[in-house]
Amino acid sequence: MLPINAVIFIILFFLKRGISVNKKNQTNYFLSILCLLAPVYMYAINENTVIATINTGVTPAAIAITPNSQKAYVANNNNYDINGQDSITVLNLKNNTVRTTIFDDSFNQPYTITIDAKGKKAYVTNSNSTTISIIDIKTDEVIGTIDGFDGPSGMVITPDKLFAYVNNYGSPAGVGSGNGNSIRMVDLTTNTIVGNPIIVGQAPAALAMAPNGKFVYVINYVDGNPGTGTLNVIATNNNAVIYTLSGFSGPFDIALSANGKQAYVTNFGSNNFAPFGTTVSVVQLNCIPQIIKTIEVGIQPSGIAITPNDRFVYVTNYNTLYAGENFTDLTPGQGTVNIIDTHKKILLPPTIVVGESPADIAIAPNGTYAYVTNYTSNTVSVIKLKS
Repeated sequence: MLPINAVIFIILFFLKRGISVNKKNQTNYFLSILCLLAPVYMYAINENTVIATINTGVTPAAIAITPNSQKAYVANNNNYDINGQDSITVLNLKNNTVRTTIFDDSFNQPYTITIDAKGKKAYVTNSNSTTISIIDIKTDEVIGTIDGFDGPSGMVITPDKLFAYVNNYGSPAGVGSGNGNSIRMVDLTTNTIVGNPIIVGQAPAALAMAPNGKFVYVINYVDGNPGTGTLNVIATNNNAVIYTLSGFSGPFDIALSANGKQAYVTNFGSNNFAPFGTTVSVVQLNCIPQIIKTIEVGIQPSGIAITPNDRFVYVTNYNTLYAGENFTDLTPGQGTVNIIDTHKKILLPPTIVVGESPADIAIAPNGTYAYVTNYTSNTVSVIKLKS
């Protein structure tokens, strides 16, 4: 994208050339250049802004995009427990419309969605139960379930596509929400849990797979208080926890750099919002992982994603606090998205305004757009990214 000073130079250059001819030709030069550059700057103006808003189901919690960047799947968590409203909204990303909505008896507060590398299946974690639902992406129908979890809230697939790791946050059907402390391994050829539970910290909130498949990184929410959250490193060769890093504050989501050397973790803060979090931790994932930088963002940073070129990190700020007498009324403020420069590890302008309670963010594999689930607004915001 041309910077503004370069455009001014070009215009002045052509105007200078036009001085040697009559005024009519000089005007024609100027108008021609404006016509040529107008589309370029219309494009530039739209960068890092919301260019579309799509309606979803009730309280969309997470979103996943197919490898070809053509479809997205939104988990409608139905936090209000409205009868028949646990669903998955399927988006057509070619024109930012709803393609279909999937309803199935297996859904029970759908929370996250993971799509396999070939774009054939989508795995939905049912956070209020013991199952994961499997969707056939070609037909958009549920074709099976995997049982044996306890409030599953995240899933990652190994690079060889044969296995997956699922975190158990806890559910009413088991130890209770927020009381889980294990990861389960799944054989994706048989859709069954294999091996023993991998014990991690309390309330594993999210997890990420190293690009080389050697490690799984698990962030544990614990109680949301400052410094109590942890990160566990699991070696996939024997499924042992080989390191635990502390110092997080209600860690909510994690994203890895393309080379797997750094992790970015959102510090959401406490569930009762006293205190709430405002930072992203940058973790160096060497032999001994360590937090190398803490970056201030908005209130309650929740979702996080890195652009395919590894240049920018996008963070959603949930910004939804209790108000009223005795803090009884949950009140959403203005939802926003922040941008972090991965080279300098600093916050960049602008702050992007989205819907209320932005929970999750996903970036299309082709790097053109980001998609934000607005939990309270029941919408998805589409952000045009910087070219």
